[in-house]
Amino acid sequence: MSNVLLFGDQTAEQYPLLRRAVLRTGNALLSNFFERCVPALREEIKALPRVQRVEVPDFLTINNLVDLYYERGLKIPMIESA
Repeated sequence: MSNVLLFGDQTAEQYPLLRRAVLRTGNALLSNFFERCVPALREEIKALPRVQRVEVPDFLTINNLVDLYYERGLKIPMIESA
């Protein structure tokens, strides 16, 4: 049986789902996806206006971004929609 992750429902709390996904180490495809997300997100963040860019916490990994985002209680539309 395969698991399918569907992102985009902004009405539900995403932290538990994201937390489980980034901590999952036995899935090479998922790990590769998260590794490839980091440079893509950094490029997108670089393209934002400075006033929006400074709101996004500095991160090294998707796991790091998830932790920082929820620890700080941030609500940044660009991340909520990503």
